[in-house]
Amino acid sequence: MKKQLITATTFTSFLSTIALVLLINAVSINIAYAKDNWVLIGDKTVNFEQEEDKVEPLPFLSERKFSKIKIKCVQGTVSIKSMKVTMTDGSTKQLKTMGTLTKGMSTRTYKLPGTDKSKFDFLELQYKSWGNLTLNAAGVVKKAKVEVWGLKR
Repeated sequence: MKKQLITATTFTSFLSTIALVLLINAVSINIAYAKDNWVLIGDKTVNFEQEEDKVEPLPFLSERKFSKIKIKCVQGTVSIKSMKVTMTDGSTKQLKTMGTLTKGMSTRTYKLPGTDKSKFDFLELQYKSWGNLTLNAAGVVKKAKVEVWGLKR
């Protein structure tokens, strides 16, 4: 009976230690992202044919004052044809593309147009995911997923 109590106590202590390690890890990850002030603006899944999409800020983003943006590919391979950013004050900027991004790659950072008071409105993208539906169904390739990140002013 005494052995079971020690085992139960040890197990509870072990679970407490694991929970503490996970909590510390989660907090340190959030601090690392907050230090850079990069915020996820929005994301899109790219079809296999040429398409045009408008990326608007996620609904919970109340503060949309960004000085720079970048696009990150988190799945698949995407060929970006053109990018145009529009701010709330009406200013626009055509951004030069890098061409093709694969999983884990991101574009360089792009300086946004407008004044310090203007906010990010939307980003128009013309792009295409590499592959096709047959290869996707077979599990050979996946549709590309891209994220748009903004650097807070």
